[in-house]
Amino acid sequence: MADEKWNRKNLEEQINELGAQIHDILRRLETAAEKEAENLRPKLKAAQERLEELRKTSAEAWGDLKPGLEKAWDELQKSFNQAALRFKSRPPKE
Repeated sequence: MADEKWNRKNLEEQINELGAQIHDILRRLETAAEKEAENLRPKLKAAQERLEELRKTSAEAWGDLKPGLEKAWDELQKSFNQAALRFKSRPPKE
């Protein structure tokens, strides 16, 4: 008697189901990645703006701009690290 788990029809159904599950996971990951990117964009823009301000100023003004640049950098780095950790630490669902 043939093993029911390995008959052609059953195997095709299992492969199709797994394909659907993989597609669903990829869709959810894309959505999550888009949300993370949307959260990071304003922080990246703020850091870029502070850097541009720094480029346009004299060495004397560095002291005035440094706290704002450091804050923007810290917020961007913290948000990025949190987003990266969320994607790295997701265990696969069985």
